Amino acid sequence: MADDRTRIIVKEIKYWKEHKLLPQAQCDFLLALYTKGEEYESSTTIKKKKNTVYQYIQLILLVLLIPFSFLVVYFTQFNSILQLGILVLFISYAFWTFHFFRKKESNYIHISIIVLLFLLLVTTDYLTDMLHINQYVTIIFFVMNFIGWYILSRKLNYRYLMVSSFFAIILILFVNFSHLFSFN
Repeated sequence: MADDRTRIIVKEIKYWKEHKLLPQAQCDFLLALYTKGEEYESSTTIKKKKNTVYQYIQLILLVLLIPFSFLVVYFTQFNSILQLGILVLFISYAFWTFHFFRKKESNYIHISIIVLLFLLLVTTDYLTDMLHINQYVTIIFFVMNFIGWYILSRKLNYRYLMVSSFFAIILILFVNFSHLFSFN
């Protein structure tokens, strides 16, 4: 009977800790008190190991999206709608991993943002190429893409994204309009 009561109390304290009804330090103290420091430690370490393995798998799949996007766009002869659909699936997976890492408060969120923005850039390039858009309109789309990077960097407060958006805008404008100026 005492074991059953202890198990119920431990389950309730874990619920409080998970839903942040009590401070984490108090929950840890109560769990250590009721479990005598045995069961609680082993269950949390197993759960942490599962979470880290799951995060590593998500990270590997996320990074593999970049070469697969190049493979789909530049090295296959699929129908253009199918290629676009695959790119949209890649973007949605990258967006999902962004929210997954954000919810877990993981540092891998930066990799998911970089992959997501890179996939959006590849999709923009593919769409402008597929629709045979004028070069200047393509430049406008790329600049809008980089302005989106800047807005996202301001919202999330990531400096590296802000700096890369500035450099990208300057680079794309310099490369496309440098013929107008003489550098002699």
